[in-house]
Amino acid sequence: MKALAKFWKKTNGKVECYLCPVECKLKEGQVGSCGVRANLGGELYTFTYGSLISSAVDPVEKKPLFHFYPGHLTLTIATPGCNLHCKGCQNWEISQVQKGQVFSEPFFEETFVPPKLIVEKALEYGCKSISYSYSDPTIFAEYMIEVARLAHEAGLKNIMVTAGYINREPLEEIDRFMDAYSIDLKFFSDEAYRKYSKGRLEPVLETIKFVFKRGKWLELTTLLVPEYVDETQLRDIARWIVRELAPWVPWHLSRFFPHYKAQDLPPTPVEMLERAYKIGKEEGLEYVYVGNLFGNAYESTYCPNCSQVVIGRRGFTITSLNIKEGKCGFCGYKIAGRF
Repeated sequence: MKALAKFWKKTNGKVECYLCPVECKLKEGQVGSCGVRANLGGELYTFTYGSLISSAVDPVEKKPLFHFYPGHLTLTIATPGCNLHCKGCQNWEISQVQKGQVFSEPFFEETFVPPKLIVEKALEYGCKSISYSYSDPTIFAEYMIEVARLAHEAGLKNIMVTAGYINREPLEEIDRFMDAYSIDLKFFSDEAYRKYSKGRLEPVLETIKFVFKRGKWLELTTLLVPEYVDETQLRDIARWIVRELAPWVPWHLSRFFPHYKAQDLPPTPVEMLERAYKIGKEEGLEYVYVGNLFGNAYESTYCPNCSQVVIGRRGFTITSLNIKEGKCGFCGYKIAGRF
């Protein structure tokens, strides 16, 4: 549904969107890089307020969040559009909206799910939280803020699953209602960000540091894209997490499979995933995980002190839980997270 957007101003006869670091400056009738925000009559409109393109009840482990109330169900929602353009996007059918499509597709005018209904459904399905994901929720910030506000009033948690490509002012408003973040730290190279995603590294790092300093639960994910991520970057990421955040911040290493415009790249070799895991541990990270590789030895949570399995997993299923009052059930070591 079309609605007046937040986070914009008029500059030299144009509408300037400052929702994200792209900061599109749009003439009358122009659509932003995200494909779903446009200048109409000298004002900025979002065309996806409540225009759900996807919704599902997921285990929270799928976000991925492994230390945020493990095993609970989360209602996950998305609207079309994205402010990044990753070559290997696995959700490109919903994230990559073509310029002008919002003016011609009835979906953008006719689809509207009231925020209150999202909250009601989350409660009906027995969910503990609502997650904003699939496409990047930065692009449906206005809708996310309203749903998240109502979710808190109903006693639900809110989770933002994002690439972190957002400016400070909108992030501060969104953060008022968020409880946890799963953020993609795709690369540790500005060049790789530009070539693969048409983005930049520094704004993502700033988002991550802001969220961490606010005390919200945070987990990071790096997709190991062949030819774009190397061992130097992986070691730099691990060191950065330890130095700028904390050794207990979970780091997920996800296996890449070719999608969209990255069909020429191979899947991530298993040896690269295993090497990345070892790098994370060598640099002092307490919780490192390997994803998109079903049944591997690095899906479970091990106590950093006694090395016993405190949360056993197979895929997104919890197989054992040995945490008592936030501590290892074997040695009493405090396990970072929300339990």
